[in-house]
Amino acid sequence: MNKHILRCTVICILATTLYTACKKDDDIPTPGNLSVTPAKALPETIITISGSDMQDIVSIKFDTATASFSSVFNTGSAIFTNVPTNAKYGPQQITITNREGKTATVDFSVLQPAPVINGFNPGNVPVGDTVTITGSMFTNINGVYIGNVKAIIVDSSSRTRLKIKVPAGAASGLLSIVTWGGTTYSTGAITIGERAYLISDFDGGGLAADGNSWYAYGDMDSKTVTNVNPAPKSGNFLKAVCKQPATTSYAGVSTFALSTANQTFGMTSATAGTTLKFDVNNNGKTATILQVIVQETTTDANATNFALSVPVNGTGWNTIAIPLTQLLNNYGGGTLTPDPAKITKVKFHFQNYNTNPMEANIDNVRFAY
Repeated sequence: MNKHILRCTVICILATTLYTACKKDDDIPTPGNLSVTPAKALPETIITISGSDMQDIVSIKFDTATASFSSVFNTGSAIFTNVPTNAKYGPQQITITNREGKTATVDFSVLQPAPVINGFNPGNVPVGDTVTITGSMFTNINGVYIGNVKAIIVDSSSRTRLKIKVPAGAASGLLSIVTWGGTTYSTGAITIGERAYLISDFDGGGLAADGNSWYAYGDMDSKTVTNVNPAPKSGNFLKAVCKQPATTSYAGVSTFALSTANQTFGMTSATAGTTLKFDVNNNGKTATILQVIVQETTTDANATNFALSVPVNGTGWNTIAIPLTQLLNNYGGGTLTPDPAKITKVKFHFQNYNTNPMEANIDNVRFAY
């Protein structure tokens, strides 16, 4: 009899325990009264979701993007979580779900970071040509501008690469991109009006972008990158000043070869009508004469140096344009002209500087075609 009573007692206790456990699960309430602080934030920002009955939460989603969180720091009235890096931008709902599948939502807005422009290519283009801009956060674009003229967007399918067409009426200036996250500007200006391979603007643009990409040789007093004395044409420029009296028979500045191999500037033999262009200011030294040289191969030999002597006797900044058909080998004394696809260096060599003070302030060196 006692054994029977004990057995019944145990069964009753087990039944009660199971009933209580099941009832406890069934009684997990639905979360409610949700609020979020802050109400809008950038991706990866820590936010706080407040409310009631938020225990046993197993999922947090920003629209369809799943957020990470740790139950260790959560309570029934507060949850800490990060805005997912892949969350969509703009207004949306955060949905929290407990382990019984009961959900609650709260309104939130994911802020979009401002775009970043890393660069653009080409840097010199005529109206109608396409320019590729590289960077990040190219999404939800309201407009792309050259100066204050709105460009035509050709392809905006990538967050890191954007293609635009140069519109009629555009003039040289900074590029800007306007998105939900703000507006950003390029660090250097794009030149409108010619198609060109930029060698150097001395502001970070071009294949030999700055003063460290150029070297001085012979009777050079100084070679510096500056934006004063004279006033600049556009940003920094290369100031080259030769010595007097002469101690050797040559003086000048040159781009370094791009590599130990015969690496070229990237033009092709089919680039018709190619012209070497640069802006120059003699800073009052009107007797300045430059021998303008392009070199094929990295070997410095007469046969691979094509040149033309140019007086720089104007005032202020002037643009000099030399068709490659006017540059002859043997430093100007030969009959052959350079092949654009083989050019590895650009040089500026002072002439007759022993008796005449000379100075060349050089900017925006490019091959236009």
